[in-house]
Amino acid sequence: MLSGAFSICRLSGRVDLPREAVPFGAVIFDGRAYTWVGPQELTPEASNVQSGYRALEVEGPLEFNLTGVLAGLSGVLSEAGVPIFAISTYNTDYILLHTRHLQKAVRALRDKGYNVVT
Repeated sequence: MLSGAFSICRLSGRVDLPREAVPFGAVIFDGRAYTWVGPQELTPEASNVQSGYRALEVEGPLEFNLTGVLAGLSGVLSEAGVPIFAISTYNTDYILLHTRHLQKAVRALRDKGYNVVT
């Protein structure tokens, strides 16, 4: 579990993350708009902001030929009724979940044998 709270927002234009101050973040363009994910205290002004998220980092780096890592985690969380926002990077995967679901998510993952360090 990464420390701190994170926000997810939709932007009409690109806003970069200050790399030296960010433990985790992403700026993604899907052809229509930019999605910004980063520390809550650095959230840019936007009309559509979702705040209060925590980030689970899958211990990596993960080999590209591995299958089912994210599916296994998201399946457990889905069964527990925990909605997620997932991001994959070159090195590993991240699952963002709202703080109101945090205890339920950690309990569900640990019950299935996952080691979750909070």
